Amino acid sequence: MRRTFLTWGIAAAMLALTTGCSFSHNDAAALSGTLEAEELPVVAEVGGTLLKLDVDEGAAVKKNDILAVIDDRSYALTIKEAEAALMQATARLEEAKAGSRNQTLKKGAAQVQQAASSVTVAQARVRQAKANLDRVQDQMSQAQSQLEGAKQTLAYQQSRLQDTNWLFASGAVSKRDLDAQAEVVNQAQTQVNQLTAQLSSTQAQYAAAREDWEAAQATVGTSKAQMDSAQADLDLLQEGSTDYNLKALLAAQLQAQAKLDQAKLQEEKTQVLAPADGSILRKNVTQGELTKAGSTLFTMMKKDQLKVKVYIPEADLSHVQVGQKVAVKVDAYPNEQFPGVIRSIADKAEFTPKNVQTTAERTKMVFAVTVAMESGFDKLRPGMPADVYVTEQVGAK
Repeated sequence: MRRTFLTWGIAAAMLALTTGCSFSHNDAAALSGTLEAEELPVVAEVGGTLLKLDVDEGAAVKKNDILAVIDDRSYALTIKEAEAALMQATARLEEAKAGSRNQTLKKGAAQVQQAASSVTVAQARVRQAKANLDRVQDQMSQAQSQLEGAKQTLAYQQSRLQDTNWLFASGAVSKRDLDAQAEVVNQAQTQVNQLTAQLSSTQAQYAAAREDWEAAQATVGTSKAQMDSAQADLDLLQEGSTDYNLKALLAAQLQAQAKLDQAKLQEEKTQVLAPADGSILRKNVTQGELTKAGSTLFTMMKKDQLKVKVYIPEADLSHVQVGQKVAVKVDAYPNEQFPGVIRSIADKAEFTPKNVQTTAERTKMVFAVTVAMESGFDKLRPGMPADVYVTEQVGAK
């Protein structure tokens, strides 16, 4: 039968009447709680698809056991890229140490010339694209002007048609004159429609020509950047292996090596290892799931680490201290006591938790006391009800 805070209160009161204090070295008081595990999250340090989950809930694991495997293909590709960059940086450094060769200089000069030719071609394309853009712009302006003139003509002929209608109604002109003016209006409207379509087509041509001109300008910029890079490489070759150049190339090699080391480290992290001996309390993911870096894949219970949280009335707080020895009993082993030690005492008081049986006790102010178990890990399990007995007086050696 679990002891509650009522048990504590009665025991303390009886001890106070008979001995004049709340606790006695020979007469222990009991506090009730539940065994809890020391939980340890197992976190993915890199993201990716979970290819394997090698453990289930309840499984015992040892430190560095593989718990999960994340798809490493993208990380392997990053390693290859970093290895290639390191090889290139190393080759440049070795070449600089060996000195500039004539063949290398010729090759560098040829690359500069080729890049310069690309710039020339790109600039010619810009000029051609600009000329085409100007031509289409002139056509568009002309089409706009023609359309405005046609609209004015249409408005004028429509006004004359109104006048002709009035004259026809008064008998001043014939039906033939009226029909002739209506035909003039129709022709003017047709002209407006045709010129409107022509303007739309010209505007589309202008947009395409402008896009082509902008693309040509971008090509010039790219070509110039390539030429500048080729020229810089040639200058470096012509200067030879100066101390400054060697230091810069060495720094580039070290940076490439660091990136390779980082890529390998990321790939290693695709194997999720157990951080300590213990057992799996919860498995939070499933195989095939896409996980992010920082996600908790498992929750572990550290081996040989259990605790009990109990609550002590404020009046009896002076009778407990951190480091004080206690005895713990559980219903599953009624004839055994398991040693423990008070690991922490809360700084602030709180109301008794609602899972205490009586309403009166739930209104008391208490302090949370955490007891760490020292043995019995082969028998004790999280979730077991436990009674904690304070068997050592404060200050006892």
